[in-house]
Amino acid sequence: EGRYGPMNRTSIAWAAEGFEDNQLPDGQIADNALKVLQELKENRTEHGETRPFFMAVGFHKPHIPFIAPKKYFDMYPPQEQIAVPKHRFPPTDLPYIAWSVWPFFHTVGGVRQYFVGTECFTNATQAYTERCMMPINATQYLRRSYYSAMTYTDAQVGKVLAKMNELGFDNDTIVVLWGDHGWQLGEHGEWGKYTNFEDGTHVPFMLRVPGVTDDGMRTNALVELIDIYPTLAELTGLPAPQLCPPMSQNVSTCVEGISAVPLFHNTTQQWKDASFSQYARPLSGLASIPDRRPFPKGTDESVMGYTIRTDKYRYTEWVGFNHTTAVADWTDVWGRELYDHTQPAQIFDDENA
Repeated sequence: EGRYGPMNRTSIAWAAEGFEDNQLPDGQIADNALKVLQELKENRTEHGETRPFFMAVGFHKPHIPFIAPKKYFDMYPPQEQIAVPKHRFPPTDLPYIAWSVWPFFHTVGGVRQYFVGTECFTNATQAYTERCMMPINATQYLRRSYYSAMTYTDAQVGKVLAKMNELGFDNDTIVVLWGDHGWQLGEHGEWGKYTNFEDGTHVPFMLRVPGVTDDGMRTNALVELIDIYPTLAELTGLPAPQLCPPMSQNVSTCVEGISAVPLFHNTTQQWKDASFSQYARPLSGLASIPDRRPFPKGTDESVMGYTIRTDKYRYTEWVGFNHTTAVADWTDVWGRELYDHTQPAQIFDDENA
């Protein structure tokens, strides 16, 4: 059992008092990974196994609910000292089609009570108002909880890496650390991942290659998660599938990413001109958009937001989309966004140009 506070088990975040790491799922996942590593070592030393291995370890946190042993919450300052987002409101002139209503997030305990009786998630004219922004105290509580859950997972990653080192796998094992999406934590009034904004699409992507990255390196080059497969293929001497042609419906196997291995040798070289992301509406968005036709019934993908991110700008265009044929109608424009990222201080630009 154990005691939880200050919110109960139906809440979106809580500190698990009296719990050890392996009494929660991510600690159990880490323990299982340690067991598998030990078995792999024994197969090598006792049974002469020489084949390479692939091992995937997936952790849940900081996915909601933000739960972690209380000791990780104790690593952070009190709630009232947690910084709030610099930009609490949507960017100036943000098109309504781009807004996410934080599905699931605003309906659970710890959040729901702030929005009872409002039309914040159905009425576009209210969505951008102060009344529909997360209160400051709740923002601080949720941010502290997120950070604590993240630190909990960080500790589990550390356990796995330490075990690799202990068993001698660190000399010949490539490690990739990555996350599948970002999380906005109240930046521009958004919570969750359901956007094409910088915070929703920017993810961790770290590689450790023995003998190559031992001294540490980083690059500002644009890379994408679709680059992981071809990168690992090249590093391990395996053939990568062909690049996908423009129309790939009839191609059995292909990739859209490219190997990032050249960046290990020159981190500042000319690289990709852009990276891409996309997200559909009305999925996770407002149920209706002022002065636009109603969304059709039976699909959450009647409008698609396509984003291109260069080293200087982020541009998104929202256009009509046929979910049956997966074809966009570029003449049916629902909104456009352009953000300036030329300076670090503008990473969360406050105006849609």
